[in-house]
Amino acid sequence: MSEHAGTSGDRVRRDARWDAHRRRAGMVQDLRERGAIGAAAVERAMSTVPRHRFIPEVTVRTAYQDVVVVTKRDSAGEAVSSASQPAVVAQMLGQLDVRPGQRVLEIGAGTGYNAALLAELVGPEGSVTTVDLDADTVNRARESLDAAGYRRVRVVQGDGERGFADGAPYDRIIVTVGTWDLPPAWWDQLAEGGILVVPLEIRSSEHSIAFEYVGGVLRSRSIICCGFMPMRGIGAHGTQTVELSAGRILTFHADKEVDAAGAQGVLDERGTSVWTEVAVRLGEDMAQLALWLACAFPGCGRMSAPFGDHGQFRLLLRWANPAVVDGRDFAYVACRRSGDGSDAEVGVRGHGPNASALARKLAEQVRAWDRLCREDVRLRIDAYRSEVGPTVDGRFVVPKLHSRLAIQAV
Repeated sequence: MSEHAGTSGDRVRRDARWDAHRRRAGMVQDLRERGAIGAAAVERAMSTVPRHRFIPEVTVRTAYQDVVVVTKRDSAGEAVSSASQPAVVAQMLGQLDVRPGQRVLEIGAGTGYNAALLAELVGPEGSVTTVDLDADTVNRARESLDAAGYRRVRVVQGDGERGFADGAPYDRIIVTVGTWDLPPAWWDQLAEGGILVVPLEIRSSEHSIAFEYVGGVLRSRSIICCGFMPMRGIGAHGTQTVELSAGRILTFHADKEVDAAGAQGVLDERGTSVWTEVAVRLGEDMAQLALWLACAFPGCGRMSAPFGDHGQFRLLLRWANPAVVDGRDFAYVACRRSGDGSDAEVGVRGHGPNASALARKLAEQVRAWDRLCREDVRLRIDAYRSEVGPTVDGRFVVPKLHSRLAIQAV
């Protein structure tokens, strides 16, 4: 009887391992076919690390779907920790370009899954350190890494803004929480020629930026759209949310530095429209336009709505639609479909006493983006420490507490 039970149990475990292997292979194949995985080393790492072991609160099937899994909530029910979407994980690891034998620092331990992938990438001669502010998260990551066979990964409780000096300089630093700034410790702990990958927020437009550190300047190598839970601790930087219309779920999200009071209820007023003659394909990635406008306007933020239409207008982006507030005036990007429905024209809708002037300014920047930053042209962001003198040049310059960003099309 006991022998039969043991044989049956072994068979169940074998079947479970095979199911996990099959689903992991399917996830990797899907990510490769969609272009999220480009590097062979990243593909091997994601084919090796058992993601389901790091998120036991969901089924194996869910663990290998391309979805975010929330792993901790605060007392108010807000998500404070999660396992990131595998496609974003793969893209950011591609940006990081880890080589065997390198030293890597991760800011934000999460479940420990990303640190395990990094351990696969650096190999036995490299080292991985992951830092997190939250004791529960640190303990969970440590236990999961140990159980999955990644005991070499160092897991440290600490404030990510300070990095981790013991082990610096690092060849690579990756940040897996949304951050508003580039604190001094990350500059100090990154080796010359090293790469920093960070989900950086620029006026409510968040992008994962891969910076190469050369001669005291962080120069962007690639920029992809993303969305992460915000950094906590001393690097936390709050945002504000303003209702745009009474009784409707239309909101404007902006940096706390922005005077957003003028956006309150503004959509209840009559508006004006400016059409740009700029055509975009349906389904075209508009992240670069959102970033361009965020750099161009100090009062830029993002507008969200649970539906795509607002009267006769359609929001260009449903949850992160570019919008600008300037005093009592507010303007947002919209679009209208062409006759055959194959593409759409970008326009601007303005509200407020001087809405037409603000709408025209926003429309002109849309045209500038179309003229200077389409097809093979991309934006480049050079980050300088805040104490650098007035030599910071770019089409746009965005000041922050510890850094200044110079942005231009190249």
